Formats: sequence, structure tokens, C-alpha cells
Amino acid sequence: MNLIQTISAEAASIISEVLGQDVKPDQIQIDQTRKEFVGDFTIVVFPFVKLFKKAPEQVGVMIGDILKERVSEISGYNVVKGFLNLELTDVFWVSILQNLLDNDALVESNENNTVLVEFSSPNTNKPLHLGHLRNIFLGDALSALKAFAGNKVIRTQIINDRGVHICKSMLAWQRWGNGETPDSSGLKGDKFVGKYYVIFDQKLKEQIASLVKDGMSEEEANKEAPLLKEVQEMLVRWESGDPEVVKLWQTLNGWVYKGFGETYQRMGVSFDRLYYESDTYLTGRDMVLDGLEKGLFFKKDNGSVWVDLSEDGLDEKLLLRADGTSVYMTQDIGTAYNRFKDYPEMHQAIYTVGDEQDYHFKVLFLVLEKLGFGWAKNCEHLSYGMVDLPSGKMKSREGTVVDADDLMDEVVNAAKESSLEKGKLDELTEQQQVALYEILGIGALKFFLLRVDPKKRMLFDPQESVSLNGDTGPFVQYTYARCRSVLRKGGDYNFDPPEELHIREKELIKKLSGFASQAKSAADSLNPSIMASYCIDLAKVYNQFYHDVSILKSSESSRGFRLHLTQLTAETIKKSMSLIGIGVPERM
Repeated sequence: MNLIQTISAEAASIISEVLGQDVKPDQIQIDQTRKEFVGDFTIVVFPFVKLFKKAPEQVGVMIGDILKERVSEISGYNVVKGFLNLELTDVFWVSILQNLLDNDALVESNENNTVLVEFSSPNTNKPLHLGHLRNIFLGDALSALKAFAGNKVIRTQIINDRGVHICKSMLAWQRWGNGETPDSSGLKGDKFVGKYYVIFDQKLKEQIASLVKDGMSEEEANKEAPLLKEVQEMLVRWESGDPEVVKLWQTLNGWVYKGFGETYQRMGVSFDRLYYESDTYLTGRDMVLDGLEKGLFFKKDNGSVWVDLSEDGLDEKLLLRADGTSVYMTQDIGTAYNRFKDYPEMHQAIYTVGDEQDYHFKVLFLVLEKLGFGWAKNCEHLSYGMVDLPSGKMKSREGTVVDADDLMDEVVNAAKESSLEKGKLDELTEQQQVALYEILGIGALKFFLLRVDPKKRMLFDPQESVSLNGDTGPFVQYTYARCRSVLRKGGDYNFDPPEELHIREKELIKKLSGFASQAKSAADSLNPSIMASYCIDLAKVYNQFYHDVSILKSSESSRGFRLHLTQLTAETIKKSMSLIGIGVPERM
């Protein structure tokens, strides 16, 4: 039984004895004491005030007096209104540090569940952009957090490699490419194909404007434009296996995959299993047709297939178009089925997708339930807020996106300029300096996108994102480098705890002891920002400790104790940052 459980049990026992009523330990609410008050843990006494028929302060004093007698680790207490703030002995906090050092709290726990995390899942008609980055970094961090919690994690993505949007790039290259390739143009494959996606949109707008000028209404022109009809015809030909269209599709997708691979490698992101919409949509289509036969779905007069979810508080949803081609829902049904077939032991399937698709996933999970799949209850949507630009929403087809590769170049260059200004890199080789800029720049970008609660929509400010000061990734990285510098200068040291802790030592031990609970909370709530906040808080507490307490020039016993604190801080920062996909440099 840990100390919190002991205090809960004793507090429940005290209240039961005084009132003559059975109070359970789980009825005792214990929180960490707020920063503005003195104490380590706080018991909330408000729930018992009416039972005692006394003022909150009186109830707190009564419980505090008896608790101090019964629990040796409690050195004192104070009461603020209905909050009983408990102060713990220095001996207790030293034992916590000793336990952290002896029993590695930074190793993975052991839940033994299989968790699949889907993230990234790009379309093969454009390069990765800023919106993808938040998705990718969230999914990658969540995968690491789930693995740390002891789960077998399968990192996956569904490659959206078919559909009308893919055919737009294909048609544009076929019509206006003149044999140009990524190599001949000097462009990465994904950027090259994305260029033709934008070209298609430009040509389509010109065509629509011409039709309107000739007397057609804008609404009619948006339906009757020849380019749109050509794209739709190309999709039908692709789904029927037309060799010419399939070859064109394979060529452009090959270029895109090569480009994606280069971007993922720079991000430090990888996947365990890939699924392709071009495969899974067939499974989904068969399942929809089977559901139609069983009366779970219905067909409209034009031949399209729908599901009616009005009894579930939703509406009707399209599953197959009138021409027999599939929609996203068809593909997602097939993908979910294939995944649970591949991993029947799966405990949880997490879809990392923006909140614009909240309704889509409500429908998907309901449709899977109607198809009779019990595992549908294990599917969960990690819904995150979209990323906006100061100028408004990004639109790929108009080319108004922040390209992922360009953005990574920008933050790495910013890291380089900032590092050179500080002029502390003389002892590093040129190769080491280049590696440092990459760690700092990519770390700054990841931290910026992960430090906000996923549920919140966020504004991407390019200037703020590349700042290497404040509550940023580089600030945490610098704290780690500072710890490593202290340890290099410290030489050999022994663990010799002092009789009395400095307030900064105690604060640091308390913060270090919270690592495991913060990591678990981030994994359970699907919220990596909890880990990012912990990294910032730990870095601030250590820097305050470093500023206020002499480490290397202290007495021999204090020096060894403080170097152990520094060692554990460095290890905890390194592990915490790794759980959100960020590396730390030994020097900076």
C-alpha cells in the first residue's frame, strides 16, 4: 500500500470512528496541494462537513490532528477553508528519490493489450502539409505512450490511394504533363504530383468560368464541366481495371510514396503495417452489398445504397454511389474489418483524425455494430482540432497550404541561426552542429504542435513556432543539456542524503515522482499535451533548483545528493521527450 492509500484508509477510519458511520477509502479525495498553499497533498473535507455539523476548518483540524499521530510520514498540516493540506517529512521524500533511483520508473509497464493507432493516412495526390503534421505527431506520440504503458502497439496508416481526388492529379498530368517527371523537374515525387492537383483545380475554374460566360448557371456549370465528367469516367475505368488507367495510377502513386518516405524519415516516424484504400474498398463494398441483402441497408431509385440511422439520432448516409463506385465510408468499413481480422486480439483501435470527421466516425462505428461486429465497441476516434493559419483555412487544391518539408527546413534554419548567435558550438564538429540544428528544429516544431490539448483548435503562427525561447521544446532540450554538463563536471559521486532538504530539492523530487502518473494519464486520455506540459514543468523546477542551490561547490555529501537529483532529472527529461517523439542533445 502506498502513502496515498494509507492516508485515505486512515482518514476514512477516523471519520468512521467519529461519526459511527462506515466511510470507505475511495470516498476520500486526495489531490496534490496547489502551488499557492503550503503542503504536499490535500484532503478535500467539504463532503463531510454536513455530517459533522461543524465548520470546514474545524473538521480539517480534527482529521489533521489524528492523522499526524497515526501516519509517521506527515510532519505537519494546515487548513484552508475546506482543504486539509498535509506536509510530509523530508525522510519520506528522500525515500521516494531512493526508490526512483533503485527501481527504474522509466521502464515500460506491462498491460499486455494490443492497441492499433492509425495516423497520417494521407491522400496520394499531394504532399504532406501542416495539417498532417499535427496528426502525425499526435499519432506517433500516442503510440509511444501506449507502448510505454505496456501495450503491444501497431502503428498504421490507411493510404488513400484511390478516388476522384486522385484521378484529378492523374488527368491533369496526362493532359498537361508532356512527359515531365519528378527527376526532370527537380521536385520530390509528392510535390510533383501535388502540383498537378493544383493545376487541375485551376483548369477546372477556367472551364467553369467559360461555361458561365456562355450562359450556363454557376450551379449547372459546377456539375456539367467536361473536366469533372472526365475525372468521374476515369474513376469508373480504374475500378473496372482498365490497364491504361491502372498503369497511370501506379506511376503517379510510386512517385508520391517515394516522397512520403523521405519526409517520414526526417520526422523520425515509421509504421508497422500499411493498408491501402485500393484494397480495402473492395472488402467494404462486398460488406455493404451483403448488408443490403440482409435488409440492413436500402437502395434508392437511382441505384445508390444508403444506411438509415435516424433511430440512432443521426440521418441517412451514402455507402455506394449510383454508378457503383465507393465512398470513404465504404473503404473505412473494409479497413476496420481487415484490421480486426489481422489482429483478432486487438483491445483498442484508435483513429487519429481531425474533428471535421466526428460525424463520419459516429456513423462508421454504428454501421459496424449493425453489421454485427462486437469489436466495434473497441474503436475510438481521437478527434483533434484543426490547424488554422492567420490568413484562414488551408486548401490543398488552391495551393494555400504550409508544406511540411518547407516548414521543417524553416524551423531547422531558425535553430541554426539561434545557435550561431549564442556562439557556444566551437567544441562541436560541423557534422555534430548540423545534427544539433535538426534535433532542435524538428523538436521545436513537434513540441509546438503537441503542447496544445488535441481537442482544441489551434492557430499556427509561423513566427511563434520557430521561436526557441519560452515554453518550447528547445527550452526543455537546453535543460537536459545543462544537466549533462553538470554531470560531466561532477565526476564520481555517492548517494548521501542530507538531514534536511532544501525547498528546491524537495520540489524537484516531487516533480520527478510524478512522471509515471503523468505518462499514464497522457496514454489513458489520448492526450500527449499532458506529457509536453510535464516536460516544461520539470525543466522549470530543475532550472530554479540549479539557480538557487549550489551543486558542484556544495559539501561532499550535498554534492553527491544533488548530482543524483540532476542525473534523475536528465534521465526523466530524456524519457519524457522520447514519449512525444523528440530527441535531446548532449550539448547545445
